[in-house]
Amino acid sequence: MKWKPLFAILLGLLIIGVLSYTQATPIGGAKVILLDENGKALTDYGKVYYTVWTFEKNGSIKTLQRGMLEKNFIFSGNTIKIPSTPLNQAKNTAARIGSKTAFIGIDVWIVKNGKVYTLPPESFETKLTKTLLPENIKIKINMTEAVIKDLKELKTAPPKSSLQPTAHDIYYTWKTESQKSYTNVKIPILIIKNNVSSDIHGSAYLGVIVQKYWGPDVTVAFGDEISKKVKFDPSSIEVKILGRSTTDYYAGGYYVTVPDRSWGYVWIRGTVHYIYQKEYLCTAWCHPTGNERYFAKIDGFTVDRVGERVKHIESGSTLGRPPYNFPSSWMEKSEGITVGINESVSLCEFYDRIYAGSDGYSFGVGVPVGAILDALADGSLPSWFNVITVGFSTGDHSSYVMLGGVDNKGPPTPVTFHAMESNYKLRIPVHHWYGTSYEDVNVPIGLYVEAGYSEYPSPGDPSPVPCFKGRCPNYENPENGKS
Repeated sequence: MKWKPLFAILLGLLIIGVLSYTQATPIGGAKVILLDENGKALTDYGKVYYTVWTFEKNGSIKTLQRGMLEKNFIFSGNTIKIPSTPLNQAKNTAARIGSKTAFIGIDVWIVKNGKVYTLPPESFETKLTKTLLPENIKIKINMTEAVIKDLKELKTAPPKSSLQPTAHDIYYTWKTESQKSYTNVKIPILIIKNNVSSDIHGSAYLGVIVQKYWGPDVTVAFGDEISKKVKFDPSSIEVKILGRSTTDYYAGGYYVTVPDRSWGYVWIRGTVHYIYQKEYLCTAWCHPTGNERYFAKIDGFTVDRVGERVKHIESGSTLGRPPYNFPSSWMEKSEGITVGINESVSLCEFYDRIYAGSDGYSFGVGVPVGAILDALADGSLPSWFNVITVGFSTGDHSSYVMLGGVDNKGPPTPVTFHAMESNYKLRIPVHHWYGTSYEDVNVPIGLYVEAGYSEYPSPGDPSPVPCFKGRCPNYENPENGKS
């Protein structure tokens, strides 16, 4: 009979184990493991607060879940358990807008030794299929990106907002202060400035070769009181690329012939959206911390026809300069590519010049959504917002989103083409065959190409010599499409 107490103990341990497994494994949900870049549990640094969120049908931010993680004497406790109900809410919303994937955002705060470390947002994408087994997601966070504030100072400062706590516990939150979306906007995907005396032909086509779903990335600018900054400062404004706001089997694009000494651009139509948020520490009252962030994104595209699977984006071209201001002081020319008469340059030839380390595989192509929103918002955004770029990506390490080229249609001498990249770094997710990592790279502020004469022009050629790897001049406003 001695085996009965032993059997009871083993049975009890089995029941506890099953209950613990059930609690730790949300059926049909997700488990998000939070690590630093070296694989260390984030809870090793201190108490971790988090918020899980997504985008609603109208593009605004919706909180799905918030909570706190803490290490105990046995377990690291660094896993966010997202039940199936909130995760399916995000999937159902994505399905209603026609997306093939759902965007899930993660906000993280770490509290240690009287200080709070606010991290830029992270994200992951999830397919819309519902499964019994949970998804396992690993997110590696760069602790050097944190903005650090003293908790005592925050708690003693008087509240400056009508925001009321939604719980009795201490928590951290981001509140949307303003946002606006604009529909049926022309979004340039290829901009050409023709500085030579004959025609330049350009073309840009999205999703033609990819033959898989793709979509626009979400870009966030983050920092302390960045709404008060007059100029862009990459040392205090962190710019980071998140996952895709929407995905589908899209295709689009067009061509343009730009006359001598003129501008022209190829565009697609879509809905652009900005969101401005402030961070708060909530106890008995909600206290602003001073941290702020801006999102720039494309919520979706204007579709003019639908095939068996592919949705074609309304596309076209316009002569003249795009109707917004270029962030000239933050644009830099890539190394030029020189071609002869009736020769062309493929756009992908620029990718290894303007995407150091990524070759454009992950970011696809930059489009100047920040500059577009800055022009449409009529002064309600900070003046530096025009440097913000939104990219397109497939989530695949070996696929370009956009193809096309520029052709020299007959100037009497060779022509040199330059692409433009940002003169600052931003963090983009680079998809390798073995996984995804973040890298700091320069990306285009719109895929912008200049055509000029070669570095050593022919005698008597009045055209200026194009600059290499230097600050570009401020351009005059063109008259009637002329520069």
